[in-house]
Amino acid sequence: MSAIIKYPEEIQKYMDIYEPYSIQIYQGKLEDVPQEAIDAYNKVKKWAWEQGQ
Repeated sequence: MSAIIKYPEEIQKYMDIYEPYSIQIYQGKLEDVPQEAIDAYNKVKKWAWEQGQ
C-alpha cells in the first residue's frame, strides 16, 4: 500500500515548476534548465532539509 503525500500548497507549486526538469537537475545538467526551475528546486530542497526529510 502506498501513501499519498500532501505537501503545502506553496511547496507543491515549486515541485510542479521543477518536475519537468528533475532528471536534468539531479544529473547536474543545468544548461537547458530555466532559472525559475532551478530556483524552485532549491526552495523545495531547503524546505525538505528543514523538515528533516
